[in-house]
Amino acid sequence: METSRATHALAKASAALVSETDIAGFLATLLASSTDVLQIDAGGILVEDHDRLDLLAASSHAAVELELHQSQLEEGPCVDAHVSGRPVRAHGPDVVTRWPRFGQLMLDSGFSSVHASPLRWHGVALGAMGMFRHTGTMFTPEEETVAQAFADLATLLIVQTDTIDLGVVRQRVQEVLAARIVIEQAKGVLAWNHGVEMAEAYRLLLRRAADEGATLTATARAVIDEAQRRHVT
Repeated sequence: METSRATHALAKASAALVSETDIAGFLATLLASSTDVLQIDAGGILVEDHDRLDLLAASSHAAVELELHQSQLEEGPCVDAHVSGRPVRAHGPDVVTRWPRFGQLMLDSGFSSVHASPLRWHGVALGAMGMFRHTGTMFTPEEETVAQAFADLATLLIVQTDTIDLGVVRQRVQEVLAARIVIEQAKGVLAWNHGVEMAEAYRLLLRRAADEGATLTATARAVIDEAQRRHVT
């Protein structure tokens, strides 16, 4: 995989997210880019449709058949990636061991390896992107990262299709700026309490947020609230 090609493809796809885009066209382009960058022979996207997965987009007719087989049989890499919310990979005889019906259909269609990346949104998998190769070559760790990036971009477009009023956008910007002020205030509190520089105070804030599993803004508000309570008492 050439890093420059991956960078160009992902940058092009990201740019489409901030302009008016034909969703179907975007997904087709995204799949075409993924097949080129990751050297795969077929790719498709399955998404939730009530109580089943349905085909949203595919790079070729072969990809359509592979994805529809998974949907109809309710077994396969995309099904597992959707259920688990984690990437799924298999090659060679292992595909039949894991998915007896779909795996055999996949091998019979001339594909020997597969990688499926979940379409993740706020901790929930909405579907999965399947990527198939004729060869048994498995994805490298770098390729897995790029594959997930393509899947994440597809998810972003799917969930953010509504046109947002510019006034709403500006309001969100103001909310982010307000949160930033809270973070700066919390850094000041920690710097004073611990007798450290602001850079170290920021590291302390980040560490606390990670340790508590909280957002940075929520942690900053907690730091300020604690300081205010101590001042009152």
